[in-house]
Amino acid sequence: MVNLTEFGIVVRKARLDAKVTQREMAASLGVTSAFLSNLEKGRSKIPEEWVARIETFFKDKGIELPNLFKLADVANRSISLAGMNPQKAMMLAAFARTSFTRKQMEKFSQLLGEIKEN
Repeated sequence: MVNLTEFGIVVRKARLDAKVTQREMAASLGVTSAFLSNLEKGRSKIPEEWVARIETFFKDKGIELPNLFKLADVANRSISLAGMNPQKAMMLAAFARTSFTRKQMEKFSQLLGEIKEN
């Protein structure tokens, strides 16, 4: 079963209405279909720039998506754990249940930055 966000449902319906496959849309936007799939399923945050690009893509096809920015904002506030490595999912759940101070969050951010560099 596919777990789409409301953003994903609207985008998928618009693609069906436009008779465009995810692969065709991705090619037109210069990204992979996996990238679009991750946006639809809530596996990736949806940058405002991409909301605008997707909205323009459909507007050029005569399809208006007036609430797309709001739907992206809602999707960006939640994280799907479906298909995620169990160890990462447990870590995210632990973070969600814990209240950190601003200073602690800054330390986590610094640590994550160091990890990404290695």
